[in-house]
Amino acid sequence: MKVFADKLGEQLEKGLQPIYLISGDEPLQMREASDAVRTAARQAGAEEREVHHVDNSFSWSTLLESSASMSLFSSHKLIELHIPSGKPGQEGSQALQAYAQEISDNRGESDNTLMIISGKLEGSSTNSKWFKALDAVGIFVPVWPLDQQRLPGWITHRLRAAGFHPTPEAVALLAQRVEGNLMACDQEIQKLRLAYPDQGQLDDEAILAAVHDSSRYDVFNLTDALLNADPVRTSKILVGLQGEGLEPPIILWGITRELRQLVNLKHRVDQGQSFDRICRDLRIWDKRKPIYQKALKTHSRKQLHQLILMAEQTDRRIKGIEKGKSWPLLSQLCLKFSGLNVL
Repeated sequence: MKVFADKLGEQLEKGLQPIYLISGDEPLQMREASDAVRTAARQAGAEEREVHHVDNSFSWSTLLESSASMSLFSSHKLIELHIPSGKPGQEGSQALQAYAQEISDNRGESDNTLMIISGKLEGSSTNSKWFKALDAVGIFVPVWPLDQQRLPGWITHRLRAAGFHPTPEAVALLAQRVEGNLMACDQEIQKLRLAYPDQGQLDDEAILAAVHDSSRYDVFNLTDALLNADPVRTSKILVGLQGEGLEPPIILWGITRELRQLVNLKHRVDQGQSFDRICRDLRIWDKRKPIYQKALKTHSRKQLHQLILMAEQTDRRIKGIEKGKSWPLLSQLCLKFSGLNVL
C-alpha cells in the first residue's frame, strides 16, 4: 500500500506494519521517514535493531536468517536493509518474495519489522515481482522532491513548527535561498531559532540579518568561492563545513546546481545570446553576475562536463553504490572547480 511521506505519521499511529519500503533521493524526507519508522518500532517493543547494506559482498541469506533468529532482548526487532541502487538483483528478488510470502502465510503477522531504504525506484522496479510482493503485505513510502509550488507551504509549516509566524516575503526569500534543498532549508531554520529564540514574527529583513550576521560557513559561501576561482578560500570553507558536520549530499547539491547553471549559461552565450538577458531568464541577481562571468572564463564547456561527471561519481560514492570515502573525492571536485589544477 502506498503512503506518501507527509502521511506516514498518521499511518504509524494506526499500527506498525511488518514491512516498510522507503524509496527516493531527497535526503531530509528520507531521513525523517526512516526515523519515524524507527521510533514507532521502538514504541512497539523492538529493542534490537539490525542494519544490513546491500553491496556486492552481501549475502541475501542473511535477511532470512535474521528474520528467523530470535531477538536477544525482546520478542520484536527492527531489520534495516539499505539498497542504494534500488535494485536487489535476481537473488535479492527471490529473497524478498520469500520474506513477503512468509508474512502473507501468517496473515500479515510478523515477529519483526523490516524497513527497506532504497534509492529512487524506476518504473521497471515498481512493476517487478519483488516490489508487488512487498507492497501486498507492507507500506511503500515514495519520497519525491518538492516542486516550487509546494515548497513555500512546506517552509511555512516548518517555520510555524519552530515557533515563528512568517510573512509571505520571509517564506519567499527562504525558498529562493535554498532552491528546493530541504536539508539546507532545515539547517537554515535551526539557525533562525538560535538567532531569534524569542521572536514569533519573522519577516524577510530578519532572515537577511541572520544570514548576514552568521559567522559560520554554509554551502552558499562554498559555491561563491568556487565561482570566484578561489581555491584557498574553497579549501578553508570545505574544512569548516566538514568540521561542523554538514552532510556531503548538501554540499554536492550546491556544487551540482552551480555546474548545471554554468553549462546552461555557456551554451546560451556560445549561441550568441545576451548575457544580461540570460541572467534575467535564470533569475541571477545583478550582484552575482560578475562571479558567473569569472567562472565562465575559468572553465571551458568540456571542463564543466568533466566536473559534472566527477560530481556524479561523488554522488555514487556518497550513496554507497561505489566503494570509497566520499570526502576526499568531494574535496578534489571542489578544488578542481575552484580552478586549481583544472581538468
